[in-house]
Amino acid sequence: MDDGGYISTLDAVLGLAVVFILTASVLNTGTAPVDDTLEASDVLDAMASYPADKPLLEELAESPNSTLASGFLNGTLEGMNYNLTMDNGSGEVTVASRGSMGDAEDIGTAVACRGTVIFRLYVWR
Repeated sequence: MDDGGYISTLDAVLGLAVVFILTASVLNTGTAPVDDTLEASDVLDAMASYPADKPLLEELAESPNSTLASGFLNGTLEGMNYNLTMDNGSGEVTVASRGSMGDAEDIGTAVACRGTVIFRLYVWR
C-alpha cells in the first residue's frame, strides 16, 4: 500500500476505537440500587447522641432499661428486628430485642463503647 492507504486505515481504526470507547462508557453507567433502610451503625450513632443532654447509650451504661431502649428502637426500626446487647466486663446481656436471630440471614451489626461498657446492635428483616 502507498502512504495514503496507511493514513486512511489508521484514521478508520482510531475512529472506531473512539466509537467503541463511547459505547462502552454509555452501556456501563448503570445506577446502583438505593437502600432506604437504616443501618445498624446509623441507629447506634443516633442512640449515642440523642438526646443531647444525656444520650441513650450513656443512660443504658449506667442502668440497663429495656423499656427505654425498646421504645427508641421500636420507633426507629419499624418493620425490622433487632437485638441490643451490652457487655460491662461480666458477660454479654440482652438489653432489648425483637424477633429471633436464629433464622435471620442478613444481619447488620454495629458496636459502640461508653466507658467500659460495650454495646452491640444486630439488625435484620
